[in-house]
Amino acid sequence: MYHWSKSEERLNRCAGRLDGESLSFLVHYWGTVRHLTANSLHRHSFVEICYVNGGTGVYLEGDRTYPLYPGVAFCTRPGQLHQIKDVHDLNLLFVAYDAREKPSASDVTAAYLEALRRCDVWTEHASESPAIQLWKSMLVRSEADDSLPASLLPKLAHALLESFPALFGAARNLDAAPSYSTTVQLVQRAKLYIRDNLSGPLSLPEVATYLNVSERQLSRLLAGSIHESFSSMVRTERIRAAELLLQQTHDPIKLIAERTGFSSVHYFTRLFTQFKGISPAAYRAKWFLGTDH
Repeated sequence: MYHWSKSEERLNRCAGRLDGESLSFLVHYWGTVRHLTANSLHRHSFVEICYVNGGTGVYLEGDRTYPLYPGVAFCTRPGQLHQIKDVHDLNLLFVAYDAREKPSASDVTAAYLEALRRCDVWTEHASESPAIQLWKSMLVRSEADDSLPASLLPKLAHALLESFPALFGAARNLDAAPSYSTTVQLVQRAKLYIRDNLSGPLSLPEVATYLNVSERQLSRLLAGSIHESFSSMVRTERIRAAELLLQQTHDPIKLIAERTGFSSVHYFTRLFTQFKGISPAAYRAKWFLGTDH
């Protein structure tokens, strides 16, 4: 009935930056996955909405579990530790995004985020809901002539994201996109996952499982698109995060090393010095000296 991979590619290409009069969204990725495998406990810095189109599984968030079966939708809010497990032929539609504040309508953005914060995590019998019907209307159908034109996707996608609080029980009244290849999208998702879970050990199998690709596929994607190995990318992201913490906080060096996933403060100091040509303490002193002028 649907071309899943074509649908995913078209949405990522056409519905990334969604501007509205009073509420805008930045979509990190759209996804359609068939036969999802279980993933590890992790968290995001953004909102992710999933809809179960087939199969079964269990969604774990905090100390609560929610059953997954056709017609279920679930909402993962920023910062929540979560996991999908005990899967069997699980097929998902999903989208990850941030609401973007507009200076002229900051109250609208705040109201949207508050509605998402207060709404239910899980809902069932969603297949006939306006939101899911709208979502499926944007997919590429097996009969090409039955698919909606790509030019309609930005407005439809904006309406879909705006409708999510209502889908999860928070009824509310709320008054062209960059091109992403599948490779770019997967690498972006890998980076977001790594950045959101830096304090953990972060292995290649863990991230590959989260992305639903093989370890070999992920290694090839990284080598071909950003010319880095997985371990090199993780080190780069750890150093980048540590650099920001040195600039923006007065946290002890040892705490920064722990928060960015380094095994010891000595290893952190050695690697940071190797990357930046200056020790973390000296870098921080130089940074704050420069900002005082």
